[in-house]
Amino acid sequence: MIRVLHSVSNMDRGGIETMLMNYYRHIDREKVQFDFIVNKQKPGDYDDEIRRLGGHIYQSPGLNPLHYPAYLRFVQQTVAADPRIRILHAHNEAMGLYALKGAEKAGLQVRIAHAHNIWIVRDYKWPLKMFCKQLLPGAATHLWACGRDAGIYYFGKADWERRGQIIPNAIEPETFRFSPAVRAEMRARYGLEDRVVLGHVGRFDVRKNHERLLEIFAAFLQLEPRAMLVLIGTGRLEQAVRAQAQELGITDHILFAGLQSNVADWYQMMDLFVMPSRFEGLPVVGIEAQAAGLGCVFSDAVPAEVLLSSHAIQIPLSASNADWAAGLQRMLHQPCDRSAGAELIRQAGYDINIAAARLQQQYLQLGGQAYPPRRLREHPQ
Repeated sequence: MIRVLHSVSNMDRGGIETMLMNYYRHIDREKVQFDFIVNKQKPGDYDDEIRRLGGHIYQSPGLNPLHYPAYLRFVQQTVAADPRIRILHAHNEAMGLYALKGAEKAGLQVRIAHAHNIWIVRDYKWPLKMFCKQLLPGAATHLWACGRDAGIYYFGKADWERRGQIIPNAIEPETFRFSPAVRAEMRARYGLEDRVVLGHVGRFDVRKNHERLLEIFAAFLQLEPRAMLVLIGTGRLEQAVRAQAQELGITDHILFAGLQSNVADWYQMMDLFVMPSRFEGLPVVGIEAQAAGLGCVFSDAVPAEVLLSSHAIQIPLSASNADWAAGLQRMLHQPCDRSAGAELIRQAGYDINIAAARLQQQYLQLGGQAYPPRRLREHPQ
Protein backbone atom coordinates (compact mmCIF):
# COMPACT_ATOMS: atom_id res chain seq x y z
CA MET A 1 0.00 0.00 0.00
CA ILE A 2 1.13 3.56 -0.70
CA ARG A 3 0.04 6.60 1.28
CA VAL A 4 -0.79 9.94 -0.36
CA LEU A 5 -0.27 12.92 1.94
CA HIS A 6 -2.66 15.80 1.19
CA SER A 7 -1.83 19.32 2.34
CA VAL A 8 -5.06 21.27 2.93
CA SER A 9 -6.25 24.07 5.20
CA ASN A 10 -9.01 22.25 7.04
CA MET A 11 -11.27 19.32 6.22
CA ASP A 12 -14.61 21.14 6.42
CA ARG A 13 -17.41 20.97 3.84
CA GLY A 14 -15.88 23.28 1.24
CA GLY A 15 -15.49 22.36 -2.41
CA ILE A 16 -11.89 21.10 -2.21
CA GLU A 17 -12.63 18.93 0.80
CA THR A 18 -15.83 17.54 -0.70
CA MET A 19 -13.96 16.61 -3.87
CA LEU A 20 -11.22 14.88 -1.89
CA MET A 21 -13.69 12.89 0.18
CA ASN A 22 -15.59 11.82 -2.94
CA TYR A 23 -12.38 10.24 -4.23
CA TYR A 24 -11.33 8.91 -0.83
CA ARG A 25 -14.59 6.97 -0.41
CA HIS A 26 -14.22 5.30 -3.80
CA ILE A 27 -10.57 4.23 -3.94
CA ASP A 28 -9.34 0.80 -2.87
CA ARG A 29 -7.78 1.65 0.48
CA GLU A 30 -5.94 -1.66 0.51
CA LYS A 31 -3.83 -0.16 -2.28
CA VAL A 32 -3.95 3.62 -1.76
CA GLN A 33 -4.50 5.41 1.53
CA PHE A 34 -5.06 9.15 2.04
CA ASP A 35 -3.50 11.11 4.93
CA PHE A 36 -4.06 14.80 5.61
CA ILE A 37 -2.04 17.69 7.01
CA VAL A 38 -4.62 20.19 8.28
CA ASN A 39 -4.92 23.33 10.35
CA LYS A 40 -6.40 22.11 13.63
CA GLN A 41 -7.58 25.41 15.08
CA LYS A 42 -11.02 23.82 14.80
CA PRO A 43 -12.17 20.23 14.19
CA GLY A 44 -12.82 19.29 10.58
CA ASP A 45 -16.24 18.05 9.51
CA TYR A 46 -14.66 14.98 7.91
CA ASP A 47 -12.18 14.09 10.68
CA ASP A 48 -14.14 11.14 12.06
CA GLU A 49 -14.78 9.71 8.61
CA ILE A 50 -11.12 10.05 7.63
CA ARG A 51 -10.05 8.08 10.68
CA ARG A 52 -12.75 5.48 10.12
CA LEU A 53 -11.47 4.98 6.57
CA GLY A 54 -7.93 4.46 7.86
CA GLY A 55 -6.37 7.86 7.21
CA HIS A 56 -4.05 9.81 9.48
CA ILE A 57 -4.64 13.46 10.34
CA TYR A 58 -1.51 15.49 11.10
CA GLN A 59 -1.85 18.82 12.88
CA SER A 60 0.09 21.58 11.16
CA PRO A 61 1.86 24.43 12.99
CA GLY A 62 -0.77 26.90 11.73
CA LEU A 63 -1.92 29.13 8.89
CA ASN A 64 -0.21 32.36 9.90
CA PRO A 65 2.62 33.27 7.48
CA LEU A 66 4.99 33.35 10.46
CA HIS A 67 4.40 29.61 10.81
CA TYR A 68 5.22 28.69 7.21
CA PRO A 69 8.92 27.88 7.78
CA ALA A 70 7.88 25.63 10.67
CA TYR A 71 5.26 24.10 8.37
CA LEU A 72 7.99 23.28 5.82
CA ARG A 73 10.03 21.50 8.48
CA PHE A 74 6.92 19.73 9.78
CA VAL A 75 6.11 18.34 6.32
CA GLN A 76 9.73 17.28 5.86
CA GLN A 77 9.67 15.38 9.16
CA THR A 78 6.27 13.81 8.48
CA VAL A 79 7.29 12.52 5.06
CA ALA A 80 10.69 11.30 6.22
CA ALA A 81 9.19 9.39 9.15
CA ASP A 82 6.92 7.14 7.08
CA PRO A 83 8.37 5.39 3.98
CA ARG A 84 4.85 4.45 2.90
CA ILE A 85 4.20 8.10 2.03
CA ARG A 86 5.08 8.12 -1.67
CA ILE A 87 3.17 11.19 -2.92
CA LEU A 88 2.66 14.73 -1.59
CA HIS A 89 -0.53 16.29 -2.98
CA ALA A 90 -0.82 20.03 -2.21
CA HIS A 91 -4.07 21.96 -2.56
CA ASN A 92 -3.31 25.63 -1.96
CA GLU A 93 -0.74 28.22 -2.90
CA ALA A 94 1.33 29.46 0.09
CA MET A 95 1.14 26.44 2.39
CA GLY A 96 1.08 24.25 -0.70
CA LEU A 97 4.44 25.58 -1.79
CA TYR A 98 5.95 25.00 1.65
CA ALA A 99 4.50 21.49 1.69
CA LEU A 100 6.02 20.75 -1.71
CA LYS A 101 9.42 22.09 -0.66
CA GLY A 102 9.31 20.13 2.58
CA ALA A 103 8.52 16.94 0.69
CA GLU A 104 11.34 17.66 -1.73
CA LYS A 105 13.80 18.07 1.15
CA ALA A 106 12.61 14.71 2.50
CA GLY A 107 13.47 13.09 -0.84
CA LEU A 108 9.92 12.56 -2.08
CA GLN A 109 10.02 12.31 -5.85
CA VAL A 110 6.30 12.69 -6.61
CA ARG A 111 4.96 16.11 -5.65
CA ILE A 112 1.61 17.25 -7.05
CA ALA A 113 0.31 20.83 -7.02
CA HIS A 114 -3.47 20.94 -7.49
CA ALA A 115 -5.29 24.14 -8.49
CA HIS A 116 -8.93 24.66 -7.53
CA ASN A 117 -9.61 28.37 -8.15
CA ILE A 118 -9.11 31.13 -10.69
CA TRP A 119 -8.62 33.96 -8.22
CA ILE A 120 -6.89 34.47 -4.86
CA VAL A 121 -8.60 36.49 -2.13
CA ARG A 122 -6.94 39.88 -1.62
CA ASP A 123 -6.43 39.63 2.13
CA TYR A 124 -3.33 40.52 4.14
CA LYS A 125 -1.62 37.36 2.87
CA TRP A 126 -2.31 38.13 -0.79
CA PRO A 127 1.22 39.35 -1.73
CA LEU A 128 2.77 36.23 -0.18
CA LYS A 129 0.22 33.96 -1.86
CA MET A 130 0.91 35.53 -5.25
CA PHE A 131 4.67 35.15 -4.75
CA CYS A 132 4.26 31.50 -3.77
CA LYS A 133 1.96 30.87 -6.73
CA GLN A 134 4.76 31.84 -9.09
CA LEU A 135 7.01 29.19 -7.55
CA LEU A 136 4.51 26.30 -7.56
CA PRO A 137 5.40 24.89 -11.02
CA GLY A 138 9.07 24.64 -10.09
CA ALA A 139 8.39 22.89 -6.78
CA ALA A 140 5.96 20.32 -8.19
CA THR A 141 6.67 17.35 -10.41
CA HIS A 142 3.01 17.21 -11.56
CA LEU A 143 0.46 19.97 -12.16
CA TRP A 144 -3.20 19.08 -11.70
CA ALA A 145 -6.34 21.23 -11.71
CA CYS A 146 -10.12 20.93 -11.56
CA GLY A 147 -10.34 22.72 -14.91
CA ARG A 148 -8.23 24.38 -17.59
CA ASP A 149 -8.84 27.94 -16.37
CA ALA A 150 -7.72 27.06 -12.85
CA GLY A 151 -4.61 25.32 -14.18
CA ILE A 152 -3.58 28.29 -16.31
CA TYR A 153 -4.24 30.76 -13.50
CA TYR A 154 -2.12 28.91 -10.97
CA PHE A 155 0.67 27.54 -13.13
CA GLY A 156 0.82 29.77 -16.20
CA LYS A 157 -0.24 28.83 -19.70
CA ALA A 158 3.11 27.44 -20.84
CA ASP A 159 3.58 25.12 -17.86
CA TRP A 160 -0.07 24.05 -17.91
CA GLU A 161 -0.10 23.18 -21.61
CA ARG A 162 3.18 21.29 -21.28
CA ARG A 163 2.38 19.14 -18.22
CA GLY A 164 -1.06 20.00 -16.84
CA GLN A 165 -3.78 17.43 -16.18
CA ILE A 166 -7.44 17.86 -15.31
CA ILE A 167 -8.80 15.83 -12.38
CA PRO A 168 -12.59 16.20 -12.57
CA ASN A 169 -14.57 17.25 -9.51
CA ALA A 170 -16.45 13.98 -9.78
CA ILE A 171 -19.51 12.91 -7.76
CA GLU A 172 -21.73 9.88 -7.19
CA PRO A 173 -24.48 10.47 -9.82
CA GLU A 174 -27.01 8.11 -8.28
CA THR A 175 -26.92 9.97 -4.97
CA PHE A 176 -28.27 13.08 -6.71
CA ARG A 177 -30.65 11.44 -9.20
CA PHE A 178 -33.99 13.25 -9.23
CA SER A 179 -36.66 11.73 -7.00
CA PRO A 180 -40.25 13.08 -7.18
CA ALA A 181 -40.99 11.42 -3.82
CA VAL A 182 -38.07 13.12 -2.06
CA ARG A 183 -39.01 16.42 -3.70
CA ALA A 184 -42.58 16.19 -2.42
CA GLU A 185 -41.45 15.19 1.08
CA MET A 186 -38.86 17.98 1.38
CA ARG A 187 -41.19 20.68 0.07
CA ALA A 188 -43.95 19.55 2.43
CA ARG A 189 -41.57 19.47 5.42
CA TYR A 190 -40.63 23.12 4.91
CA GLY A 191 -44.00 24.38 3.69
CA LEU A 192 -42.84 25.07 0.15
CA GLU A 193 -45.40 23.06 -1.83
CA ASP A 194 -46.69 26.06 -3.79
CA ARG A 195 -43.48 28.09 -3.93
CA VAL A 196 -40.91 28.72 -6.64
CA VAL A 197 -37.70 27.66 -4.93
CA LEU A 198 -34.32 29.05 -5.93
CA GLY A 199 -31.34 27.38 -4.28
CA HIS A 200 -27.68 28.00 -3.55
CA VAL A 201 -25.07 25.82 -1.85
CA GLY A 202 -21.85 27.43 -0.69
CA ARG A 203 -19.80 28.83 2.15
CA PHE A 204 -20.66 32.39 3.15
CA ASP A 205 -17.50 34.09 1.93
CA VAL A 206 -16.52 36.76 -0.57
CA ARG A 207 -16.06 34.43 -3.54
CA LYS A 208 -19.65 33.12 -3.44
CA ASN A 209 -21.07 36.66 -3.71
CA HIS A 210 -24.13 36.23 -1.47
CA GLU A 211 -24.54 40.00 -1.39
CA ARG A 212 -25.27 40.05 -5.12
CA LEU A 213 -27.39 36.91 -4.87
CA LEU A 214 -29.74 38.65 -2.45
CA GLU A 215 -29.98 41.71 -4.71
CA ILE A 216 -30.85 39.46 -7.65
CA PHE A 217 -33.41 37.59 -5.60
CA ALA A 218 -35.06 40.83 -4.46
CA ALA A 219 -35.48 41.74 -8.13
CA PHE A 220 -36.79 38.25 -8.89
CA LEU A 221 -39.47 38.65 -6.22
CA GLN A 222 -40.93 41.45 -8.30
CA LEU A 223 -41.60 38.84 -11.00
CA GLU A 224 -42.40 35.86 -8.74
CA PRO A 225 -43.83 37.20 -5.44
CA ARG A 226 -44.15 33.73 -3.89
CA ALA A 227 -40.55 32.75 -4.55
CA MET A 228 -38.25 31.39 -1.83
CA LEU A 229 -34.47 31.34 -1.69
CA VAL A 230 -32.82 28.40 0.08
CA LEU A 231 -29.24 29.02 1.25
CA ILE A 232 -27.23 25.98 2.36
CA GLY A 233 -23.95 26.57 4.15
CA THR A 234 -22.34 28.64 6.88
CA GLY A 235 -19.40 31.00 7.05
CA ARG A 236 -17.97 34.19 8.44
CA LEU A 237 -20.23 36.43 6.33
CA GLU A 238 -23.51 34.77 7.29
CA GLN A 239 -24.53 37.42 9.80
CA ALA A 240 -23.83 40.17 7.27
CA VAL A 241 -26.01 38.37 4.71
CA ARG A 242 -28.81 38.00 7.26
CA ALA A 243 -28.58 41.73 8.01
CA GLN A 244 -28.73 42.52 4.29
CA ALA A 245 -31.85 40.37 3.90
CA GLN A 246 -33.47 42.37 6.69
CA GLU A 247 -32.54 45.66 5.00
CA LEU A 248 -34.00 44.47 1.70
CA GLY A 249 -37.18 43.31 3.42
CA ILE A 250 -36.90 39.76 2.05
CA THR A 251 -36.12 37.78 5.22
CA ASP A 252 -39.49 35.99 5.09
CA HIS A 253 -38.57 34.69 1.64
CA ILE A 254 -35.19 33.19 2.61
CA LEU A 255 -34.51 29.89 4.32
CA PHE A 256 -31.07 29.83 5.94
CA ALA A 257 -30.60 26.08 6.09
CA GLY A 258 -27.07 25.96 7.54
CA LEU A 259 -24.83 22.94 7.01
CA GLN A 260 -26.68 19.89 5.74
CA SER A 261 -25.43 16.31 5.55
CA ASN A 262 -28.20 15.40 3.06
CA VAL A 263 -27.56 18.10 0.47
CA ALA A 264 -28.76 15.73 -2.27
CA ASP A 265 -32.28 15.86 -0.80
CA TRP A 266 -32.22 19.66 -0.75
CA TYR A 267 -31.46 19.81 -4.48
CA GLN A 268 -34.66 17.83 -5.05
CA MET A 269 -36.82 20.56 -3.49
CA MET A 270 -35.33 23.31 -5.66
CA ASP A 271 -36.66 24.56 -8.98
CA LEU A 272 -33.50 26.39 -10.05
CA PHE A 273 -29.89 26.60 -8.88
CA VAL A 274 -28.27 30.06 -8.84
CA MET A 275 -24.57 30.83 -8.43
CA PRO A 276 -23.40 34.43 -9.08
CA SER A 277 -19.86 33.77 -7.83
CA ARG A 278 -17.06 36.30 -8.15
CA PHE A 279 -14.68 33.46 -9.01
CA GLU A 280 -14.58 29.66 -9.02
CA GLY A 281 -12.33 26.86 -10.20
CA LEU A 282 -15.00 24.38 -11.21
CA PRO A 283 -17.66 24.15 -8.47
CA VAL A 284 -18.61 20.67 -7.26
CA VAL A 285 -22.05 21.98 -6.35
CA GLY A 286 -22.64 22.96 -9.97
CA ILE A 287 -22.05 19.34 -10.99
CA GLU A 288 -24.28 18.08 -8.16
CA ALA A 289 -27.12 20.42 -9.11
CA GLN A 290 -27.04 19.28 -12.73
CA ALA A 291 -26.99 15.64 -11.60
CA ALA A 292 -30.26 16.44 -9.77
CA GLY A 293 -31.67 17.66 -13.07
CA LEU A 294 -31.85 21.30 -12.04
CA GLY A 295 -31.63 24.21 -14.40
CA CYS A 296 -28.57 26.22 -13.36
CA VAL A 297 -27.64 29.88 -13.74
CA PHE A 298 -23.99 30.78 -13.15
CA SER A 299 -22.11 34.04 -13.40
CA ASP A 300 -19.59 34.49 -16.18
CA ALA A 301 -16.85 34.26 -13.53
CA VAL A 302 -17.57 30.53 -13.26
CA PRO A 303 -15.64 28.61 -15.95
CA ALA A 304 -17.82 27.58 -18.91
CA GLU A 305 -16.64 23.99 -18.39
CA VAL A 306 -19.41 23.66 -15.79
CA LEU A 307 -22.09 24.11 -18.47
CA LEU A 308 -22.97 20.52 -19.33
CA SER A 309 -26.25 21.07 -21.17
CA SER A 310 -28.59 23.76 -22.47
CA HIS A 311 -30.20 23.80 -19.01
CA ALA A 312 -27.10 25.48 -17.59
CA ILE A 313 -26.35 29.07 -18.61
CA GLN A 314 -24.16 32.00 -17.65
CA ILE A 315 -25.19 35.61 -17.07
CA PRO A 316 -22.51 38.30 -16.83
CA LEU A 317 -21.89 39.81 -13.43
CA SER A 318 -22.05 43.15 -15.20
CA ALA A 319 -25.72 42.55 -16.10
CA SER A 320 -28.31 44.37 -14.01
CA ASN A 321 -30.27 42.68 -11.25
CA ALA A 322 -33.38 43.05 -13.40
CA ASP A 323 -31.65 41.26 -16.28
CA TRP A 324 -30.60 38.47 -13.92
CA ALA A 325 -34.16 38.16 -12.62
CA ALA A 326 -35.53 37.95 -16.17
CA GLY A 327 -32.94 35.29 -17.02
CA LEU A 328 -33.93 33.24 -13.99
CA GLN A 329 -37.59 33.44 -14.98
CA ARG A 330 -36.82 32.30 -18.54
CA MET A 331 -34.88 29.31 -17.21
CA LEU A 332 -37.78 28.34 -14.94
CA HIS A 333 -40.11 28.14 -17.92
CA GLN A 334 -37.69 26.13 -20.05
CA PRO A 335 -38.75 22.45 -20.25
CA CYS A 336 -36.31 20.23 -18.38
CA ASP A 337 -36.32 16.45 -17.90
CA ARG A 338 -34.86 16.23 -14.41
CA SER A 339 -34.61 12.45 -14.54
CA ALA A 340 -31.89 12.77 -17.21
CA GLY A 341 -29.44 14.62 -14.94
CA ALA A 342 -27.54 11.66 -13.48
CA GLU A 343 -26.80 10.16 -16.90
CA LEU A 344 -25.77 13.60 -18.19
CA ILE A 345 -23.13 13.83 -15.48
CA ARG A 346 -21.86 10.33 -16.16
CA GLN A 347 -21.46 10.96 -19.89
CA ALA A 348 -19.65 14.23 -19.18
CA GLY A 349 -16.94 12.39 -17.22
CA TYR A 350 -17.95 13.31 -13.67
CA ASP A 351 -18.86 9.84 -12.40
CA ILE A 352 -16.71 9.28 -9.32
CA ASN A 353 -16.75 5.50 -9.77
CA ILE A 354 -14.88 5.89 -13.04
CA ALA A 355 -12.78 8.91 -12.07
CA ALA A 356 -11.59 7.36 -8.79
CA ALA A 357 -10.46 4.16 -10.52
CA ARG A 358 -8.39 6.25 -12.94
CA LEU A 359 -6.88 8.35 -10.16
CA GLN A 360 -6.05 5.25 -8.12
CA GLN A 361 -4.23 3.71 -11.07
CA GLN A 362 -2.29 6.92 -11.59
CA TYR A 363 -1.29 7.09 -7.94
CA LEU A 364 -0.09 3.49 -8.09
CA GLN A 365 1.95 4.19 -11.19
CA LEU A 366 3.45 7.38 -9.76
CA GLY A 367 4.19 6.00 -6.31
CA GLY A 368 4.90 2.38 -7.10
CA GLN A 369 7.96 1.18 -8.96
CA ALA A 370 9.01 4.51 -10.43
CA TYR A 371 11.87 4.65 -7.94
CA PRO A 372 13.29 2.42 -5.16
CA PRO A 373 11.46 2.39 -1.80
CA ARG A 374 12.66 5.06 0.59
CA ARG A 375 14.29 3.96 3.79
CA LEU A 376 12.99 5.04 7.17
CA ARG A 377 15.05 8.03 8.23
CA GLU A 378 15.59 10.03 11.38
CA HIS A 379 13.65 13.27 11.62
CA PRO A 380 15.60 16.06 9.94
CA GLN A 381 16.94 18.72 12.22
